[in-house]
Amino acid sequence: MSKHPRIYSHIGKNATDLLYGDYIRQSPIHYHYNSVDWNVYFKCQVSGIAPGLSALLKLCLPDQRSNMVEVQYMNNYFGVATGISLTRTPLLSLSGVTGIGFFNIGTDISFDTATTTLSEYNAGLSFDTDILTASLSLSDKADTLRAQLYGSILPLTNTGIAAELTHRFFSKQTTLTLGAQHCLFPFMLIKARVASDGCLGALVQNNIFSALSLTIATEVNVMDAMKPVKLGITLAFKH
Repeated sequence: MSKHPRIYSHIGKNATDLLYGDYIRQSPIHYHYNSVDWNVYFKCQVSGIAPGLSALLKLCLPDQRSNMVEVQYMNNYFGVATGISLTRTPLLSLSGVTGIGFFNIGTDISFDTATTTLSEYNAGLSFDTDILTASLSLSDKADTLRAQLYGSILPLTNTGIAAELTHRFFSKQTTLTLGAQHCLFPFMLIKARVASDGCLGALVQNNIFSALSLTIATEVNVMDAMKPVKLGITLAFKH
């Protein structure tokens, strides 16, 4: 458990990573070859620029709207992040979190210079312990209320469980998602999740080398026979 506040994206991060991390993700703008859609993602973080200060670069090809530079600052009392997308009419983002270690509260806003409007305004809070984290957030312009819970069962094998309850006010839709993960071997992680709307997902991630991993993921909606089964392959290099 962190002894000081982090940045806004860390609120509910453990549950979000278990339920959605490394699963199939596709940018709205992507390459297409035959029946295959694909993207290239790149992320680089430089820490220690100054005490508590770091910089982050995110790139996604061909979706240039997702390319962003972010500066983060954290100390014992608060964490702040500000970013700008690398486009002619950029998105500007600003977020802040304050807390006392086990309890944090924060907000996140984004401004679209193309339309001169707020494209996002979110708020959230979290309770964090060594074995259990819980969070509550309001996002999507106050349309989505999300409660998340993550529990660490056996840290040695990275075994954990997570639950998420999401309610969308506009569509009056409520969804419960449950997931689990476990390392079968030191180099192999498996995940599975199920949602009340019929979406099922599973993945296997293998660390081929210490800096190279291969992930094979699949998703299917058992309540919608018209939607095809999705299969995704991700090759990631981390240093």
